[in-house]
Amino acid sequence: MNERLRALGERKHLLLARSRLHRLELQHQFGELRRSFARPRAALSLAASPAVRPLVLSALMALLGGGRVARLLKGALAVLAVAKTLGAIYGWMNEAGEGKRR
Repeated sequence: MNERLRALGERKHLLLARSRLHRLELQHQFGELRRSFARPRAALSLAASPAVRPLVLSALMALLGGGRVARLLKGALAVLAVAKTLGAIYGWMNEAGEGKRR
């Protein structure tokens, strides 16, 4: 019984520490978000944020409809998505290569 209480106390301590860590990470991310919305560049930073891009593109696609320009835009977005994915993979591979050299 004493061992179980000690284990529960340790688990509580771990959960409280994890909670504090997550609160600090969240606070840090909110700070970065707040700094990214500088007043002169607020519209640009908002348009460039990952959460807003799909909304803007959806609205643009709704306005363009299913015409030739919409198909061209879809193709360009697909190429851009593939290029970004390949860039991320290449970056991860370079990081992994540097980690092995250390």
